[in-house]
Amino acid sequence: MIIHTRWLMGTAALFNWSFVLCFLLLNTQLSALLQLDSASGSNLAMRDLALALVATFGAAYLYAAIDPIRGRPYIVLGVLGKSLAVLTIFTHWLVGNIGWQLPVLLIGDVLYSLLFINFLSRHRAIRPPSLHKA
Repeated sequence: MIIHTRWLMGTAALFNWSFVLCFLLLNTQLSALLQLDSASGSNLAMRDLALALVATFGAAYLYAAIDPIRGRPYIVLGVLGKSLAVLTIFTHWLVGNIGWQLPVLLIGDVLYSLLFINFLSRHRAIRPPSLHKA
């Protein structure tokens, strides 16, 4: 279990950090490819804030890769974060605010979210011994 979890969470961390690095280093090309409006001013600040949060989740996934038992709460947060990201982007796509390109990119988040849910359902939390005895 531990080795599979380490691979799952390690690749999730790399997935998130790759996303961030691509947007930081290839912003012009990715914006054109994904048909995103160019960001400046407060929109650029919001984009950078979103990238910082994606990178932070990547750090949490790395922690869970190193110690899956203690990092389990980060896996739960990962399901929530990835699900909300997918819901947000797919909603904007469905109402016509964005093209199909960004939702396709978030298929990775859909897959990781499902893998995280599978892990959580198959490997129940280990409960620490009670400090208080009856």
